[in-house]
Amino acid sequence: MKYNATLSLLLGLALAFTAGCDKDDREETPEPMPEPAVTYSRSIVYQDNGQHRDTTFQAPQLKGSVAQTAQSLSVGVGPTTGTEGMGFALDRAKLPATLTGTYTLKTLRDRTLDADVTYYYDLPESRGGGTILYPSSMQHVSGSFTISSYDAKRQLLSGTYTATLTESNDPTVAYSTFPKRKCDITITGTFANVPLKQVD
Repeated sequence: MKYNATLSLLLGLALAFTAGCDKDDREETPEPMPEPAVTYSRSIVYQDNGQHRDTTFQAPQLKGSVAQTAQSLSVGVGPTTGTEGMGFALDRAKLPATLTGTYTLKTLRDRTLDADVTYYYDLPESRGGGTILYPSSMQHVSGSFTISSYDAKRQLLSGTYTATLTESNDPTVAYSTFPKRKCDITITGTFANVPLKQVD
């Protein structure tokens, strides 16, 4: 009888230990990181005749990046080819710890707003090559930049953006083209689970 009780006690301890190990193993398995996802659409509307040149890039063709220093938080979105893209830069000291919020875009008329904006467009060699830059310090810009969530544990950022550059020079023609047609350039999209990189 004493032997059976001792054996039962040992079996019970062994089962409890095994169950505890299984639980610990499950707890140590890291949660898989979600895949980053970016959307990006660009519309060019010419002011002289209302003609549209609209392009929506497919998800596999797109990339997003987020970099943070003590001074700034920068978010970039665009095609993986680098033929064009959009960048947003915010003063880190003015952002809440959660980073979330909807931020206004700086413009030629008002440099006191939240986010610097730069749109770039790469000309093909057949049109002279080179990159045309449209910084908000030299453009009339409207729209907003929203950080909807920040996963501080995994350092992932998600949000939306829309920016319209009005009365811009047509980015699709060669540098030597003069005069250039005036147009409104609108870029809209989303970014989700983009890793935030700390930069010294």
